[in-house]
Amino acid sequence: MSCFAHALGIIILVLAMCAPRACRAQIPHVVPEGHVGLYFRGGRLLEAVAEPGMYLHLPFITSMIDVLVRVQTDVVRNVPCGTKDGIMSEFERVEVVNALRKDKAHSVVKAYGADYDVVWIHDKIHHEINKFCSNKTLREVYVDDFAALGEVLEFALQTDLDIHANGVSVIAVRTTKPTIPDSIRRNYEAMEEQRTAALVALRTHEVVERELETERVRVVSTARKHAEEAEIKSVAEARRARLQAETQSYEEKLIADSKRYSAEEEAAANEALLTEPYLRLQATRVWEHTTKAYFGERIPTLMIDPVQPANSAAMTTASAWWSTRKDQS
Repeated sequence: MSCFAHALGIIILVLAMCAPRACRAQIPHVVPEGHVGLYFRGGRLLEAVAEPGMYLHLPFITSMIDVLVRVQTDVVRNVPCGTKDGIMSEFERVEVVNALRKDKAHSVVKAYGADYDVVWIHDKIHHEINKFCSNKTLREVYVDDFAALGEVLEFALQTDLDIHANGVSVIAVRTTKPTIPDSIRRNYEAMEEQRTAALVALRTHEVVERELETERVRVVSTARKHAEEAEIKSVAEARRARLQAETQSYEEKLIADSKRYSAEEEAAANEALLTEPYLRLQATRVWEHTTKAYFGERIPTLMIDPVQPANSAAMTTASAWWSTRKDQS
């Protein structure tokens, strides 16, 4: 069949070349936006790359394909997953967001054809998911490591594309939860309910502990505040007592200094008054008020009995005065 098709193609090519010029008219074609046009002639990919726009090509001799060079999403469906514990599950939908660079479209299509994404995305997804599942249990695939599956697939796809089909970039990988047998799914749902209840109890316990800790902190803070207030009050009382003592001591010192100053001034004044005439006058006044004299025939001498002692000058003055009165009598 392939030989017949090849021969038919050669016959058509010869007829087209031998046909009149009017019969070899070119037909138009359009390259839409976001695509590039690649041309095949006789099964060989031409070097020309057409930008978006309208072009003409010869029918039956030249064929043209549009290659998407903007972001696209390849959807891979019903990917089987056999875990190491012998349970078979299936990923119903895996989405791979990718883009082909415009300057790499010709080389990628030349190496892998226009359906390059079948080889390096669809088939690769089957391979990587099978490798991922074969090393894990169903719980790890379904619960524990499911969140990391997208990153694992993205890294694996991009690594191989960089080596073999440079120019294709993987932007994101999204997967649905794998479908598992109903009996196993019900067990997992029951386990998740218990796990959720345990988490709720744990969170409730943590909330109670936080409330108790908050109350403890409040009590400690209140006690510390009261202790600080008592300490401040005690310090203030001690300071006030010290100031009162210092004030009283200062007042007593002022009084003592005042008394000492008064005594010193009085002493200085008295010392200034201790002249001989003043002492004589004072002695006389003292003698007039305190001396007693006794008279009689049987008293041979004068007896003077002063109440208060007098100095020698006063005694001399008094004796002289008494002798004078005796002579006169």
